Amino acid sequence: MKRNFLLVALLFLSHVNIFAQTANPQQYKYIFTVAKDGTGDYLFIQDAIDAMRVYPLAPITLYIKNGVYNEKIELPANNTDVNFIGESVDSTIIVFNDYSGKGKLTTFTSYTAKISGNRFRAENITFANNAGAVGQAVALYVDADKAVFKNCKFLGNQDTIFASGEKSNQLFDSCYIEGTTDFIFGPATAVFKNCTIKGKTNSFITAASTSVGKSYGFVFLDCKIITDSAVTKLYLGRPWRTNAKTVFINCNLPKVIAPEGWDNWNNPANEKTVYYAEYKNTGDGAVITNRAKWAKQLNKSQVNLYNLPVIYNYVKAVDSNGYAWFNRPLIKSFDKTLFVNKAALEIPLYKNGVPNSTGAADRENATFKDNVTRIAKVSTPTLTIFKPAKPNGKAVIICPGGGYSILAFDKEGTKVAEEMNRWGITAFVLKYRLPDDSFNIDKSLAPLQDAQQAIRLVRSNAKEWGVNSKQIAIMGFSAGGHVASTAATHFNFKADANNNDTTSVRPDFAILIYPVISFDSTITHKGSRNNLIGTKATTEQTNFFSNELQVTKNTPPSFLVQAGDDGAVPVQNSLRYYEACIKNNVPAEMHLYPKGGHGFGMNNKTTDDNWLERLRNWINRW
Repeated sequence: MKRNFLLVALLFLSHVNIFAQTANPQQYKYIFTVAKDGTGDYLFIQDAIDAMRVYPLAPITLYIKNGVYNEKIELPANNTDVNFIGESVDSTIIVFNDYSGKGKLTTFTSYTAKISGNRFRAENITFANNAGAVGQAVALYVDADKAVFKNCKFLGNQDTIFASGEKSNQLFDSCYIEGTTDFIFGPATAVFKNCTIKGKTNSFITAASTSVGKSYGFVFLDCKIITDSAVTKLYLGRPWRTNAKTVFINCNLPKVIAPEGWDNWNNPANEKTVYYAEYKNTGDGAVITNRAKWAKQLNKSQVNLYNLPVIYNYVKAVDSNGYAWFNRPLIKSFDKTLFVNKAALEIPLYKNGVPNSTGAADRENATFKDNVTRIAKVSTPTLTIFKPAKPNGKAVIICPGGGYSILAFDKEGTKVAEEMNRWGITAFVLKYRLPDDSFNIDKSLAPLQDAQQAIRLVRSNAKEWGVNSKQIAIMGFSAGGHVASTAATHFNFKADANNNDTTSVRPDFAILIYPVISFDSTITHKGSRNNLIGTKATTEQTNFFSNELQVTKNTPPSFLVQAGDDGAVPVQNSLRYYEACIKNNVPAEMHLYPKGGHGFGMNNKTTDDNWLERLRNWINRW
């Protein structure tokens, strides 16, 4: 009897759960926003995708604010019915730089964006692969069915768009597409309507791989083909597979279109199996006199079969407004009201006056050059808080570099914080005081005082900020690396003698990127040393701030990155610190690159190896 009751109860609960899954669509989120300026729900597109409900009960719309989103994104197959709406096509840019042959990447994993969720729609967005002329480098890989791209741009070189999915139907409406070789390729049934298509080299526009038995492959309706000035011979297409189908109808073709129009990819057998055709194209390149004999010219009755309902084998299934998937108008104008000012919060580092201060007037100033914001004359320190959408409890205090004369505040600060947010880490950018006798009573102690106060502040507010008080790291670049390594080795030294707060200032981990470590004259960065302790420092001062000499068994675990050809801060700085850690049984991981120089920030362009990925793996082992 109990057993039967239990079975009934389980069935009842199962029924209730199913009902809840299908009957209450309002309980789920259907509007998402992404903005690089912090005014959206997320800073990164992939984070928004990851937060979306799979197989939603109603269409999901992601509004993407103007900005350059330097990320590789993927919309999985179970994320159906998703719409991406950009603010403007020229300024909402998704870009990445992978390419075939980069590490283990192939053509099919080199994409900037991969879209697999059916009934996807994108409007007013640029998809770009900026790897350059390095071979196959896909901007868009789309294997979703009933996918629509309207007023979008696709920028790349070889293999710009992979229209994949043997049974997929796709529409590119009023788009701009550019590339070099086979830059529109794949097996999908894809219609390009009112598009501008630019060939950048003497090569081939299309490389269809239409599956056997399919009636349609690539269809170009009312498109305009343009080219770079250096192009002298451009083919409409060649067959990637033997049954390729490609048709150009009412398109404007430039003079540089090859007279034969089509190429058999060095295989005459392909001429018997492909279907390449044209109808009433215009322009100097539309002359059919010398077209390949195996290509076709459609007649009026044949061209009637090239309308969207027929191409897509349309069976009536419309939305609530009576539209089919391929003829819906614009969803709606970009909704700016959804974005609110959620910019990172900058707070004073000290509540009751800055210690070790002369009280001189603030002369802080900032300049922007070469895409770097440089802040000078810092006398009032602050902490800028970057909170992730999904905090994991870890925290990193970031100290930008600049030789103790300026702070490279965005390149080695705020941009790094945004990347940390993407990993779920709460990030804090420290605008520490720059040593200056006019501002500081003892200029040598000011940066360390600020670093200790930052650790103290984060640890004491850990609960409020969603931080684990035992997972607080300090990170520094160049001279900021000296600040960080000083904090990691001098936590028992009370830099501010008048501060009675007993909160621990020991960081739990240290992240040191091309750091100034030593003030030993044979390997130091003289500008940093002279700015902090002057040109006539005592041996005691020099040793005190030579942090490789201050490592003990209690020094926190450390992660170091540097290039062997660093001409500003000799690599011996990292090597000596690492050796000191090993000597004292302090866990340490070091990554040395042969080249990269100094100040490469988050991207050492001389190597395919990504030190940030190495760091992320290291952090995940905490």
